[in-house]
Amino acid sequence: MIVWSKGLGKQRLPLPLPAASVSATSDVLLLEGMIERVCWRYAIRLGVADLNDFLAVMAQPVTAKVLAERPGLLLPFIFRLFAAVPRFVFALLRARWSAPRTRDT
Repeated sequence: MIVWSKGLGKQRLPLPLPAASVSATSDVLLLEGMIERVCWRYAIRLGVADLNDFLAVMAQPVTAKVLAERPGLLLPFIFRLFAAVPRFVFALLRARWSAPRTRDT
């Protein structure tokens, strides 16, 4: 991901999301890391609504068009997506089953 800074002469700064530390609170997913080029710490807080919105963006035709128009990008993206789905579902089920059980009244 690339972020821009007006304060640094409109520089484009790389934000290496795979290197971010990921944690969760009761209401947000928190990604934290460092933009090495300028030694700035960053924090991204994603709520459930943000994650749903991101999925909605990914499902738009313009997103598919961007992926399809770039040589060598579409097939690796699709393979990584298919590889990630089982891991995600397994983690989701494991988290659900290990969550403290409460009685519905």
